[in-house]
Amino acid sequence: MGLTDFKKEFKSTVKSLSPAIVLIFLFQIYFIRMPLSEFISIVTGLVFAVFGFVLFIQGAKLGLLPIGERVGASLVEKRDITLILIFGFLLGVVLTLAEPDVRLLAFLIENIIPGVITIKLILITALGLGIFALIALIRATFDVNINYILISGYLICLILIFASSEAFLVKAFDMSAVTTGPMTIPFLITVGLGMVSVLGGRNRLKSGFGTLAIASIGPIIIILIWGIIGGTI
Repeated sequence: MGLTDFKKEFKSTVKSLSPAIVLIFLFQIYFIRMPLSEFISIVTGLVFAVFGFVLFIQGAKLGLLPIGERVGASLVEKRDITLILIFGFLLGVVLTLAEPDVRLLAFLIENIIPGVITIKLILITALGLGIFALIALIRATFDVNINYILISGYLICLILIFASSEAFLVKAFDMSAVTTGPMTIPFLITVGLGMVSVLGGRNRLKSGFGTLAIASIGPIIIILIWGIIGGTI
C-alpha cells in the first residue's frame, strides 16, 4: 500500500464519516454535555476507528479480494462438488466468527442483559450462515435462478415468525444483518465471482452477486428454529 493510496482512502473515509462526527460534536455541545475527560476518550476512539477503517479497507483491497477470487476459481477448476460443499460451509462459519459486527452486537446484548453469554448465539449464527453460504456457492456453480432461493427462503422465515417468540425474532434479524459486514462481504462475494469467471459464458454481475442475499437468510432460519425447539441463548 503506497502513501498515495493511503491518503486517498483516508480522505474518502473522513469525508464519509464527517457528517456523523459533526453531529456527535453538536450533540455534545448542545444536549449531552458530558464531562470533558469522557468526551476526550470518545474522540480518541473515533480517531482510532477512522485509521482502523482506512487500514482495513486497504487490506481488503490488497489481500481479501484477490485471494477470494483465486480461491473461487481454484474450486471450480478442480471440479469437485464435495470440496465446494465443504469449503462453502466452513467459509460461512469462520467468516461469521471473525466478523467484527457480530462480536459488537454480541457485546451490546451482554451489556443490556447481565449474565447472558452470547457465544452460543454466535455459534448458531455461524452455523446458519455456513449452510446458506454453501447454498449460495452451489447456486453460482450451477447457475440456479436466485429467485427460487430467495423467495422460498424468506417464505420459510415468514412461517417461522408466527411460531417464534419476540426475543428470538429480534435476535434472528439483527444477527442476520450484522453477518454481512466488512469481513464477510469482500471474501464471500469474490469467491463467487472467481467461480463464475472460470465457468465461462456467464454474466459475472448476475451469477456472481446475490451471494450475501442468500447467505443472510441462514442465521434467521436457524435462530428461529432454535428458539422454536426450546433452545436457550
